[in-house]
Amino acid sequence: MARIAAVVSNGCAPDPRVIREAKWCTEQGHEVVIHAFDRRENLPVDEVIDGVRIIRHRVGFVPYGGTWSTWRGLRRFLASVADSIGPVDLLHCHDADTLPLAKSMKDTPVLFDMHDLHHTWVRMPAPNSPIRRIISSRMKGNMLRRAKTASSIITSSQGFSEWLRERDLNSVVVENRPQKAESPSFPERLTIGYFGRIREVESFEFLFKAVLQIAETERPRIIIAGDGTKSKEVQRLASSYTKLDVNVRDSFTHADLLNLMSEISLMYAMYSPERGNINDGALPAKMFEAAAHGRPSIVNANTPMGAVCESEGLGVTVDWGDSQALASAIIGLQGTQATLEIDESRERERFLSVLDQLKI
Repeated sequence: MARIAAVVSNGCAPDPRVIREAKWCTEQGHEVVIHAFDRRENLPVDEVIDGVRIIRHRVGFVPYGGTWSTWRGLRRFLASVADSIGPVDLLHCHDADTLPLAKSMKDTPVLFDMHDLHHTWVRMPAPNSPIRRIISSRMKGNMLRRAKTASSIITSSQGFSEWLRERDLNSVVVENRPQKAESPSFPERLTIGYFGRIREVESFEFLFKAVLQIAETERPRIIIAGDGTKSKEVQRLASSYTKLDVNVRDSFTHADLLNLMSEISLMYAMYSPERGNINDGALPAKMFEAAAHGRPSIVNANTPMGAVCESEGLGVTVDWGDSQALASAIIGLQGTQATLEIDESRERERFLSVLDQLKI
């Protein structure tokens, strides 16, 4: 039995990928503790989910969004983890912002789990900012340098794996696919859902404008659930669209997902191409979660996520900015059901093969 410390820079409430992989480790007889960052200091400090212990570190209220206060808070979080982690047989670093922890644990094998192109996030608030471009470039360089010292690397998409391979780093793809789940009855009224982090306004402005083009008698309801750097702005934006029925809610737990899915007809998962990860390989977990519950998704056309969506029949794709096409897609999906044919079983095998090679 190995002792494994998984580290993630969010509150792990929910982070299905982190919990899922930790659970796979415990099923192999390993002892796993997830160290999470309770940025808003509103989550249980010590909790067990699916048999996995989560310790949440509090180092003062820290916002999301790539600001200096976020960077300083992250450093305090990593220091807190380093002080409390104790001797372990494997350090499982979720995303690039936790990789600096490996420096204080030089003799410990490191599994780098690259969920995303983390360095692209700092550019989102101002993509053309020279300062943010420089910071992003430095973050990318630091990530690649640290990744080269990792014992193994896994990524959440083929696109990200190819991005690493172009930079002489090998990785194994473990996608964010859940188990097939119960498919609840569909609501009588056509309802669009968005469940997850709210990091940009543009996606929702695009959605609201498209829904306004639908005849009032057919116009769907919209449910948005989640927190994030732009949640308040999205709430204000929604309130300005007085002709729409938009319900904006706060964060939710994974246990709430089935009830949330029962309220919607389809999942909206479109993002501005200004986000560097969209064209490089991002696969939204919400697309897989929705299909696991029988709900189709609408995603960006001509992207890796769009290719997966179309090839597996998980929904439809729409060109970014084409509000009429989005409106037509929404109406066209009414009464449509999706099926997740490839679920977490394949990903579990891939993950455990990496774990076996680490020989912990």
